[in-house]
Amino acid sequence: MINILLADGGLMMRAEILAPAGNREAFEAAFAAGADAVYMGLPKFGARAYAANFGMSEMKEVIHKAHLAGMKIYITMNTILEESEILEAAALAEEVSRAGADALIIQDLGLIHYLHHTLPEIELHASTQVSVNRPEQIEKLKQLGVTRVVLAREATLEEIKACKKAGLELEVFVHGALCISYSGQCQFSRIRYGRSGNKGSCAQPCRMEYTLLKNGKPVHASGTYLLSPKDLSILQDIPALQKAGVDSLKIEGRMKSPVYVYESVLKARKAQKGIHLSDQDIRELSLAYSRGFTRGHTFNKRGNDLMNSHSGSHQGIEIGKVVRISKDRIQVELSDDLHQDDGIRFDSERSSTGCRVNFLYGKDGRLKSSAKKAETVQIPFVKGVFNGARVLKTVDSLLEKEVKREVQQTKRQRSVHFELIADGADKPVLLRVLCGPYEAQIERMIAQNPVKRPTAEDDFIKQLSKTGNSFAKTKHIDVTILEPVFVPLKELNRLRDDVLDLLAKQILKPKEIDRKDYDFQINQVRQMPNLLEIQKPQQVINSTELNDDDNQNSKWTIISQFPIQNTHREASLSDQQGLVGVHLGEAPIVSGMNITNSYALAALLEMGYEGAILSPELSDEGRKEMIESFESRYHQKAPVILPVYGANQMMLMNHCPINTALKDGTRKECAECRKADYRLEGKDGKRAWLYGDPKCRMQVFDEDKVDHIDEIQSFKEQGIDSFLLSMSDEDKNQTRQVLERFSKHFEV
Repeated sequence: MINILLADGGLMMRAEILAPAGNREAFEAAFAAGADAVYMGLPKFGARAYAANFGMSEMKEVIHKAHLAGMKIYITMNTILEESEILEAAALAEEVSRAGADALIIQDLGLIHYLHHTLPEIELHASTQVSVNRPEQIEKLKQLGVTRVVLAREATLEEIKACKKAGLELEVFVHGALCISYSGQCQFSRIRYGRSGNKGSCAQPCRMEYTLLKNGKPVHASGTYLLSPKDLSILQDIPALQKAGVDSLKIEGRMKSPVYVYESVLKARKAQKGIHLSDQDIRELSLAYSRGFTRGHTFNKRGNDLMNSHSGSHQGIEIGKVVRISKDRIQVELSDDLHQDDGIRFDSERSSTGCRVNFLYGKDGRLKSSAKKAETVQIPFVKGVFNGARVLKTVDSLLEKEVKREVQQTKRQRSVHFELIADGADKPVLLRVLCGPYEAQIERMIAQNPVKRPTAEDDFIKQLSKTGNSFAKTKHIDVTILEPVFVPLKELNRLRDDVLDLLAKQILKPKEIDRKDYDFQINQVRQMPNLLEIQKPQQVINSTELNDDDNQNSKWTIISQFPIQNTHREASLSDQQGLVGVHLGEAPIVSGMNITNSYALAALLEMGYEGAILSPELSDEGRKEMIESFESRYHQKAPVILPVYGANQMMLMNHCPINTALKDGTRKECAECRKADYRLEGKDGKRAWLYGDPKCRMQVFDEDKVDHIDEIQSFKEQGIDSFLLSMSDEDKNQTRQVLERFSKHFEV
């Protein structure tokens, strides 16, 4: 990294600019724009299953090109893994690391744990799906060999500063799409559409339309996209983030275009230099991709400052409005320039539809290639367009061509320092080249007696400067001539090229990776309790309140995030202490960390925890394999708790759609969500229950309950002895009925 001199005379490190690449074209755009690093995925185990991604051969080509330019490559392996996938993922992690990948970005604690014990030289980054926003969580991850943490997008600037004190590298998102749920805590897509976001195939339910219901009746809201946030853009705040200690400035977007990647990197570098982004810069960012921009949770934006309730898709910039529609033409009054081949969208309350401007006509009906602001133009009729609709430019054909040209023409080279020593005629000439930590040198017998004119210092400098289209750019040359010599230019050029080839081999040489046997041992584990998770005081039910008086052995421990009498504390994402913790705090039992394999459970035990609540994403077969593998490998029963009843939590978000619709969206602990029954209803008629936690984070529960109580005996036969019942909107009688059914499976 490069030091930057501050106004007060102090120094800070320049953070790397980290760009996304979902395909080769996006990588080339990031390369040309000057990104310091790129993150990319392979066809398996990456959280963007629908990106083109990279095959192993192409990935190796990209790594070579990047490393020669001094650029790093990080591989995303950030899906959760079941038991049968761990060893395959670990083998792939080893292969890409031996190929030269600089680090792996991982969500699954089991894969992190396994790689830490078997391939300790691999650099491991905890992905944003781990939902880290506190230094205590980072201290725990240190025990698994993690060297960098990608902070949750919900982390504020103050939390970022606090996390830096934990001593690991921090990566922070500075531009691109926001997930409205804490990443990694979202089950919406899996539950409703069978497509798990934690396995890379999110259906983006947050970008769909919803109606807010209060006690079953619609509530008026300013828009219908009640879960769709604006896009994050805090590029202008990069100096403040660097001052806070951020090591990597991450741009979201492995599904985005090369234009988006190029423009985002270019603007990030400009802001990093302390140059204020102009209106034209913002315009180009908006054209590349935008749902409207927000400074996000980083700077405590809430309500309408965070959300775009009017659209869930790319908006670009507004360039005019529809003033007349005929049978075959749409007439548009322009407020900005328009060119043939631009992409536009017609947006109104009644519809939103788009097209490419293949044909553009003037007001007189004649074809033209472009039109200026304030002109009236016509385009061919598009179905679903209405008078008065806003016209948005979503693709700028001129910007596309400009970026394509820049990508093709940009030659990125790495600065090198040459040192040449000529001792005299008939003695070897030494040429050394230095590039950061790398060095190469060659001695060769090419010096001759100068018959006419000796080779001058300027001649050596001139030839060593001619690095042409190679990866190197000469920054400095030291020439030492002890006695006059003549060196043929052809031989000097060959010497220069050969030493650069040798340097390239040094740069591209993968670091040594020593594979070790997995030999992690576990001490005696504790039996996990049966848990009853509640949201409301009336859900507190004791054994003595059941109809079955003989069933006194049916015991459970009641937990809640709320301060309810006769309950044990369930710590939230921002709390440390409790019996159960939604994250890596001081609670002995961990939930919310997507535990789906035996190595993930071992990771928790390695960090000092006693057990875990299994992830609802775990398949039946995966659960059986996990329990069997844990007992076989560690010679004791797995300390797990299996959810068997309840409404799955589909989202946990730092946003309140209720407060935003009814008030101003600032969420000042209004507790409105607990004063009435609030639901979100989708276009498909399905509903979700809204209920905020004590810290004003909105919980979104599926209206349909999962019920596996009658299967408890078969779960016991598989080796599971402890279970979780989760209450959401149940009343006292409904809660009692559930517990009576549950208790029958524990009769003496």
